[in-house]
Amino acid sequence: MSWRSGSWQFDPESMFDLSGRRAIVTGAGSGLGRAIALGFDARGATVVVADIDGEAAAAVADACTNGVAMEVDVTDDESLRSLRGTVRDEHGGYQILCNVPGINTRRPVFELSFEEWREIIRLNLDGMFRAAKVLGEPLVDAGDGSVINMASVRGIDGGADQSAYSASKGGVIQLTKVLAAEWAPEVRVNALAPGYMKTPLVREAMSDREWYERMREGHLLGRFGEPEEVVGAAVFLASDAASFVTGSVLTVDGGWTAH
Repeated sequence: MSWRSGSWQFDPESMFDLSGRRAIVTGAGSGLGRAIALGFDARGATVVVADIDGEAAAAVADACTNGVAMEVDVTDDESLRSLRGTVRDEHGGYQILCNVPGINTRRPVFELSFEEWREIIRLNLDGMFRAAKVLGEPLVDAGDGSVINMASVRGIDGGADQSAYSASKGGVIQLTKVLAAEWAPEVRVNALAPGYMKTPLVREAMSDREWYERMREGHLLGRFGEPEEVVGAAVFLASDAASFVTGSVLTVDGGWTAH
């Protein structure tokens, strides 16, 4: 009968399996990118660990069963094209693309310089556009693939002292929806929107105890997330388990947006 799992389009026992697939994860040298690269590797994917910091990328690749380290600057089209060509020529292409890099400067609008605004937008939004355009093209040409863009709950709800970051991540969410519309039905494009995760960037800010307690209380689970807690959502979006999911924003936020 049609409701029995044996007749399903994808085998439920293997729908989260990434064996035989190749993934590029940009910004994979640390934080959420590192966790996702290791998570994809654990589910059987061959992972291109791409980061502007070549040494950090190499360390993560060494921790993978099937990892390859490559340097990339997502704000530079030529660097992205070089990465794309190398992966295609030496590794036979890829089916999964996860775009992660991002920075933040927490400051009120009147104290944030235009140069600081541009620096955040340049990496978080312009870099996302460049990476999606250059690295997404082979997926569209092949008619198969999954793209995951790193957004944030701050791209959903804004927040004081977050003007450039919230604007950039809100832009990532809308860019994701546009790409999902343009690249359907062959390529799925989704975004992850984490709450506060204990990445190196956030750990620096946690030294401000007043700020930390205020942000911690904003999560219904009463704590910040660990980087590895975003992995399950990333594997889901990359795998056959999300075969009917595109143009979505998946929050991994400990209840932040519900609160």
